[in-house]
Amino acid sequence: MKPLLHRRIAPALVVAQLLCLALMELAFTFLSPGNPEPDATGSARNALLGHGAVMVAVAAVMAGGALMLGSSRAGAAVPRPVRTVLLVLLGLVELGIAVAFLHSAATGSPGPDTVIAGVAVVVSGCVAAGCALGPAAAPPAQRTPHGRPTARTTG
Repeated sequence: MKPLLHRRIAPALVVAQLLCLALMELAFTFLSPGNPEPDATGSARNALLGHGAVMVAVAAVMAGGALMLGSSRAGAAVPRPVRTVLLVLLGLVELGIAVAFLHSAATGSPGPDTVIAGVAVVVSGCVAAGCALGPAAAPPAQRTPHGRPTARTTG
């Protein structure tokens, strides 16, 4: 179950979350009602730039984490400390998503949003578990006495 979770399920869930994030950002951008009096101050512009920067950073962490989890070739090409930091960041993002949905479910009235929040908590928990199992499930590289990687054989 461990390889299935961190190699197949977790990356697919992260990609689905990325698509949902992009869809929601597009919906809020283009389908929100217009403001009759636009704010001409710099604070609104700075807030928009800050929001965009955070969204791009979160999307980059999620995409990179999905790639590290789903592709053993990509995971092997990235240095172990970078891979570990990326998976830790993705795990923290997922835990933050789970906490936000738990708070939403606990403070809101029961209904469809509570069900969606429950599903989102389970999805985020699965991805966080995949991030925790990803580096632990990868066997250490075997090396020759000269420090070169050995040829992998299947048996």
